[in-house]
Amino acid sequence: MSIRFPFRNLEPTFYSGLLDDPLLLVRVRPTGSSLLFDCGQIHHLAKRVLTSIDAIFVSHAHMDHWLGIDSFTRHLHAASKVVDLFGPPGIADKLAKRLAGYDWNLAEDYWGSYRVHEVFPEWLHSTLLSGPQGFSPQALGSRPRRGGLIFENAQLIVVAESCEHRIPSLIFRITEKPAFLIDEQKLKQQGLLPGPWIRELKRRFFQEPQTSSPLAVLRPGEQGPEEVLIDDLGQLCRQIGQPQTAHSIGYISDLGFTAGNRKKICTLLKGVDLLICETTFLQEGKGRARASFHLCTEDVNWLLKQLQPSFFLPMHLSKTYSRRHCELYRELQPPPETQILQIPLHTTPRPLLPEEITRTVYQPDEESPLASQRADR
Repeated sequence: MSIRFPFRNLEPTFYSGLLDDPLLLVRVRPTGSSLLFDCGQIHHLAKRVLTSIDAIFVSHAHMDHWLGIDSFTRHLHAASKVVDLFGPPGIADKLAKRLAGYDWNLAEDYWGSYRVHEVFPEWLHSTLLSGPQGFSPQALGSRPRRGGLIFENAQLIVVAESCEHRIPSLIFRITEKPAFLIDEQKLKQQGLLPGPWIRELKRRFFQEPQTSSPLAVLRPGEQGPEEVLIDDLGQLCRQIGQPQTAHSIGYISDLGFTAGNRKKICTLLKGVDLLICETTFLQEGKGRARASFHLCTEDVNWLLKQLQPSFFLPMHLSKTYSRRHCELYRELQPPPETQILQIPLHTTPRPLLPEEITRTVYQPDEESPLASQRADR
C-alpha cells in the first residue's frame, strides 16, 4: 500500500522493524540532507545514507537508542563535515568517553567533528568534539532556547521536550516550514505588480524573516511601474500570500505514563500529521510498563485520542511479544481519522547460524591447484 504523506519537502523513513532499535530518518528533499532520530543499530544503512546526515537527535542514552553512534563515527571521521548531535544533559561527556576508547593517533586535518548540544529546559549547552584533534572535547558555551526550539534550517524546525523515563528522555516535533505562495488576486487587491521583488521577498521569508530591511515593491504609476519601499515585510507576506498548513512529525521514545509526561506530550504534539510512538507492552503488561517507565497499548490509545494524528506508527514492541505481535494491532484503537501503519518485525539482517558460517569458509574444489597438491601428498 502506498502512503501519501502531506509533507512538501520532508521524507520520513522508519529504518527499523517493530522489534528493532528505533531509527527514524527524515530526508530533506531540496538539499538531499537528512536528520536521524535515535541511533540504535545502523549497520544496515548504506554509507551514502549515513553521510547525508547533518544532525542526530538522541532521546536518551540507553544502549538501544544510541549504540550505533560508533558505526556512524566510523563513516563520519573521514568526511570533512560537522554533525550536530542533540541529547539530554550529560550526552557530551558520554560521547567523549566512548570515543576516547579508540586510538586517534592517525587523525587528519580533514576529519569530521561533532557539535554536541545538551538540551536543558531553558538553554542548550554545546561542546565540540573535534575530529582533527582526536575528538577531544572543547566547551562552546550555552545559549537560551526560545519556544522549545533546538534546531532550525530553511525547510524545518525541531522542538524538543524532556520527559521522565527515570532519566531524562526527549520527545521531538519536526515541523515543516510552510511554502510561500503568492495569491495573484490578493496581489491585485493590494495594488501591486509582479516583478523580481517577489523572488527577493521569498528569499527573505525563508532566510532572514526577523532582520529584513525595507523592500522596494512595484506599484502602477502615471508613467508606468514605480518602486515603493515597504517596511513591514511580515504584514506584506500575510496580505499577498496563500494560507499554508505547517505539517509535522511527532516522535515519542521511551517514557512513563505519568501526569507530567502526558501534559508535555499533549502540549507539544497535539495535531501532528504523523506520530511515531513507542508501544512496548500489550495491555496485559501494564504493570511491567509502569515499573519500567514504558507505555502499553492502553496508554497509547489514550494519547491517540488526545493528539489525533493523521497517521500513527507504533514501534519498539518488546521482544517478548515476537510471536504475538498481531495482538498489538488488535489492541490499538485509534480515532477514526487516524490510520495505523504496520511494519515488519525486523528490517535488520538476522545473525548467521553456525552451519551457515561453516558454509562460508573456503573449500577448494577438486580441480584447484591446492586440491591437486593435497592429492599428490
